Amino acid sequence: MKKFLKVLFLFIYIMAVGEFAMRAISSYINIYDIEMLKYAKKLKKRSNNPSLSHEHTPGRQYKLMGVDIKLNSLGHRNLDLEYQKNNYESRIHIIGSSIALGWGVEEKNTFSSILQKKLNLNQNIKKNIFVINGGIGNTNTQHHYHLLKDQVDLTKPDVIILQYFINDAEIIKKKKNNIILKYSYFTAFLYNRFKTYNFSGTLSNYYAQMYDENNLGWRLAIDSIKNLQNLSKRKNIKLVILFIPDFHNFSGDNQLVGLYEKIINKFEEMDITVINTYDSLSNEFKSDARKSWVASDDPHPNSKAHKLIANDLYNFLTDQKNGSFFE
Repeated sequence: MKKFLKVLFLFIYIMAVGEFAMRAISSYINIYDIEMLKYAKKLKKRSNNPSLSHEHTPGRQYKLMGVDIKLNSLGHRNLDLEYQKNNYESRIHIIGSSIALGWGVEEKNTFSSILQKKLNLNQNIKKNIFVINGGIGNTNTQHHYHLLKDQVDLTKPDVIILQYFINDAEIIKKKKNNIILKYSYFTAFLYNRFKTYNFSGTLSNYYAQMYDENNLGWRLAIDSIKNLQNLSKRKNIKLVILFIPDFHNFSGDNQLVGLYEKIINKFEEMDITVINTYDSLSNEFKSDARKSWVASDDPHPNSKAHKLIANDLYNFLTDQKNGSFFE
């Protein structure tokens, strides 16, 4: 019994010291796993929609990865909309993951904000352009469709841009909140590191399996895009897919390039326009992909990468051969 109590005391002591140390360190240094935990606690809530795992908590604001994330009354990272849309306004509703949200990037440097500024400086566009940043972290294409479906009659967009990242075919299951993981920084850090180190294989094999024709996640992603396409047609909204590659490798021997082509070809077979950002990102970060990251342990795109993505979007939307998006 005494031996058990000694082991138990030692365990509690290690956990307490670890928790204190993790909280102290994370107050000075941005640690990806801890910042994601704070994001879930401070800016997310469980959704009442059975098709959604979670949503942003409207009107919340918190500093994450060293930058402020301020959400409006719809949970978007932009100013509130005037729900009464006037004839001199065009709206672009961007849906997507933490990449669209602009994780680790100041709001003014997100590709949605840059795009809005560039479009409104274009004197050939006679309307005022409002770009809605509907990105939310830890989501997939199913989530993006269902959240847009709930909000489209409020935002009244003229264009929908689906930001599609290569892991958006993952299945995200609703999970019960684990109290220890929710409130203990040290336990959450250890848990996430264990999952990372327990991963076997390569990214190329992992994604290849994800995009197998029989994989449920990929089939559900396709179904969600078809639903999004049908919704857009019913409401006379233009639909574009913004394809975002993985940020670990932009070199000439990138084994994922063939898979990118397979995904894009599938979308184009569905008669959906795709903007592929790989070439722009590869040209800039071919020698060192980490220069596109927001932090050394966080491969989300930084402000420089966001600017390149915004430029690709702007060039496409203003190219007359692609049709008029702002009539």
